[in-house]
Amino acid sequence: MASSPTISVIDDGSHQMGSLTAHRPLWASHGAGGSILSWIQHCLNRPTQGVAVSGQEDVLEPSGSISPVGVMVSARWMEPDPALLPGFGEHVISEDGVLLAVHADEEILQAWSNGDVSRVQNSTTPKVVTARTLDAPWNLLDLLHHALGRRIENMTSTAVPSGVHVLGDAPVRLEAGAKVDPGVVLDAEAGGIWIEANARVRPGAVLVGPVHVGPDSIIREQAVVRGSDIGPTCRVAGETNNSILQGWCNRAHEGHVGDSVLGVWSNLGAGTTISNLLNSYEEVSVRMTPGGSRRRTNRLFVGAFVGDFVRTAIGTKISTGTVIGTGAMLAEESTITGAVPSFAWWTPSGRRTWRFDKFVTSLQTVMARRGQVPSPEMLQRLRDAFTNLDTP
Repeated sequence: MASSPTISVIDDGSHQMGSLTAHRPLWASHGAGGSILSWIQHCLNRPTQGVAVSGQEDVLEPSGSISPVGVMVSARWMEPDPALLPGFGEHVISEDGVLLAVHADEEILQAWSNGDVSRVQNSTTPKVVTARTLDAPWNLLDLLHHALGRRIENMTSTAVPSGVHVLGDAPVRLEAGAKVDPGVVLDAEAGGIWIEANARVRPGAVLVGPVHVGPDSIIREQAVVRGSDIGPTCRVAGETNNSILQGWCNRAHEGHVGDSVLGVWSNLGAGTTISNLLNSYEEVSVRMTPGGSRRRTNRLFVGAFVGDFVRTAIGTKISTGTVIGTGAMLAEESTITGAVPSFAWWTPSGRRTWRFDKFVTSLQTVMARRGQVPSPEMLQRLRDAFTNLDTP
C-alpha cells in the first residue's frame, strides 16, 4: 500500500447526518472498525487522506497538510470498490445522483473541495454505478456489522492471557499493550474481536463479535458488548448492542444502549436506557430536528442518535428513534422522545437552554478530567452553533 498513490476522501456536506458531523467530517466518524477514513483505505487498499469543505473541518482532531492527488472519493460511498474507481477525466456517480469519485487534475479536485459539484460533473465524463451511500445516521448502523466483519475476518489471531475464555473460530486480536483480565469471555462464534493498543477489558466482561475496541478504552466489569464499534478512550459498562461510540464517550454505568450512535464526549448517567424497538414491531421513523418531518429508516431496530457533548442524568429513559442535539443536558423524569434541540437543558422543573458560558466552563472541567483542553477552533464552532440556535 505504501507505494500506491494516495487518495483524498472528501466530506462535501451533501449528507444529512445532523449533529453527528457538527464538529468533524463524516470520514472522521467511527463505525467501521475505526474511522470511515480507515475503512475506505481498507476497501481500496490505498493510502488515504481526509479533506473537507469549509465548515466541515475536524475541530476535534485537526488533520495535517494535504498532499496533491489525482483521485478523490466521497466519504459517503459506503463500500468503495477499486474496480469502480474512475479513469482520468471521469467521475463516478451513483444511480440516485450522489457524486462518489473523480479522477482529474488538481483544479477540478479543488472545485469539489470548494463545493462546486456542478463544475466537477460538467468537466468530466460520468460513470454511473450501483452503490449504497451514507446519507443519514442510521446508515452508519447499516454499515456497522458488515464493516466490522470485513475488517477483522483476515486478521491474525494473537494469544490471549490465561483465564480468558474464547469461543468460536473467528480471529481474536489483541494489539500491543491491550490487557484482557481473567474471567473475560470473548465470543467469536459470529464474528471476530479486535482490541487495540492500551485498551482494557475488565473481569467478567463479555464481548460478542464482531466487536472493535479502540485504543485506551476500558470495558468495565460485567459489561456486555455485542456487534459494536467502541471508539478511542471510551468507558463502557452495562449492555451495548450493535452500536457505535465515538471517541471519549463515557457510559461507565449500568443501562442499555442498542442500535445507537453516541457522540464524542457524551456522558450517560447511571441507568440510562435507550429503547431500540417499537412495541408494535413496526419500521422506525426518525425526526432529525424539532418540528421537522419524520424520515423512514427501513429498519426495525433503531435506538438513538446522540450528539457530541450530550449528558444524561441517572435513570434517563430514551425512546426508540430519538435524536439528541449537541451539548444537550437531559434530566427529565419522563421518557425523552423525538428530536431534542442542541444545548437543551431539560429538568423536572422545566425546559430551557444552556447559558453558553456555563456550558464552556462545564466542558472544560469534563475534558480536564481526561487531561484534555478544548481547542479555540472547537469553542468557536460551538459558539457559532449556539448563536444560530432556533428557539426550542
